[in-house]
Order: sequence, then C-alpha cells, then structure tokens
Amino acid sequence: MGRKCMICSEEAKYAIKGTSDFYCEHCAEENFDDINALVKLDEQDKKEKAKIDDDDELDDEDDFEDDTGSEEE
Repeated sequence: MGRKCMICSEEAKYAIKGTSDFYCEHCAEENFDDINALVKLDEQDKKEKAKIDDDDELDDEDDFEDDTGSEEE
C-alpha cells in the first residue's frame, strides 16, 4: 500500500499495533528487541480488507431489504 518507514523512508513491513508508526525490516530489527511484538503489514492489510469486504456485504444486504421493505400505493 506504499507505507514508508518513519526512520529511513524505505518500504515499511512492520507497524506498532494501533498506531501509524511504520518500520522497514532493518529499522525494526535495529530499534526493537523483539520484532514479533510488531504487526506485519501484509497481515494487517488482509484483516483490514476482510473487514471492508464484510462491511460492503452488510451494506448490500441493507440495500436489498430497503428495496423490498414497504410499498406505497
């Protein structure tokens, strides 16, 4: 998605969960004792995409119900 490391501006691979702090692999390894505590961006992106897809499906169901809900004569 084009996120950049906040230290060196290389492509980011990791983030601190719940923040917009992004790190490339090298900077993450240099600045954190355990990079397993960070979120891998590809995993985070998949979760966000799944949530968006689920929300879109719910919106589609709502649209269907609105079209068939009540008829005015």
